[in-house]
Amino acid sequence: MSDQTKTNAELIEEISLLNQRIRELELSDSERKRMEQTLRESETWHRILFEVINDAVFVHELDGEGLPGRFLQVNDVACRRLGYTREELLSLSPRDITMPEEYERIADKRNGLASQGNILTETIHVTKDGRKIPVESNIRKFKYFDRRVALSISRDISDRKRAEEALQESENRYRELSIIDDLTQLYNSRYFYNQLKREIDRVTRYEEQPLTLLLLDLDDFKQFNDAYGHVEGDHVLSRLGQVVKRCLRQTDSAYRYGGEEFTILLPMTTGKDAAVTAERIRREFKKENFSPLSGQDLHVTMSIGLGQYKAQEEMKVFVHRVDQLMYQAKLNGKDRVCSDS
Repeated sequence: MSDQTKTNAELIEEISLLNQRIRELELSDSERKRMEQTLRESETWHRILFEVINDAVFVHELDGEGLPGRFLQVNDVACRRLGYTREELLSLSPRDITMPEEYERIADKRNGLASQGNILTETIHVTKDGRKIPVESNIRKFKYFDRRVALSISRDISDRKRAEEALQESENRYRELSIIDDLTQLYNSRYFYNQLKREIDRVTRYEEQPLTLLLLDLDDFKQFNDAYGHVEGDHVLSRLGQVVKRCLRQTDSAYRYGGEEFTILLPMTTGKDAAVTAERIRREFKKENFSPLSGQDLHVTMSIGLGQYKAQEEMKVFVHRVDQLMYQAKLNGKDRVCSDS
């Protein structure tokens, strides 16, 4: 391997060994001059690599337990990135330029430096003016004369982190779009069955926690569409989504089941308490005016079936039971809530 391709750490180790040999050996003048020339060349290559590298380079002491002490050397990139002068940085230690929680988070890795000799980790550096910079650091320990030191090469990974965050945001948005009904902004039927299964599993594990399902259907909605058109019909469905959201708790969830049918899951809610929520939704929606003509009132009503989950009941049986209660509400005159309790 040529000097040009040696790493910073290897060059520093070589300088240390050469200095020791110069002090310890009795050499002829010619041999001593040759070694001193080699040393000067090594130091020159070290300075070149140390200063032209695009990453921040830090050399710091290691105490008796292998923990980092103050900086012994830093390059220009480190100074520019962190906003310190070289003299200021040389009075600090890795702890002073790292977010406290990050410094503690990587404590196990840092402690492992004593046994491993080399670690690669991600952390967050803090600049002099308080800005936070995510970095990936490659840290290697070695002996420098009579000192134990570590060389850390830290790469700014801000761009990579921004790209990762953008990708995660896109994935979250894609997932959200795949489970949300565009018109009502409620969840869709596919997601309904996923969540219903999760809630039934929860009830099975914690037997004392109730679960209630509402299934609602708009009354005479086909006649409304025939009379006023699908644009006005879509407006009704959109407003229904808003009313339902307004009436629910954060732990509840609503779904467009299909067409003008909707389901609502009320976890940790008895049938009796759910009836209060169902009536609130029915009354609030009935107040909405859907007349396309100014000065006229036109209201749309709904029929709601309500059922509390029974132990060991199959999911499809549960949904069918509540669906039948909704049809019973229609048979009883519509614009009402029907339950089996």
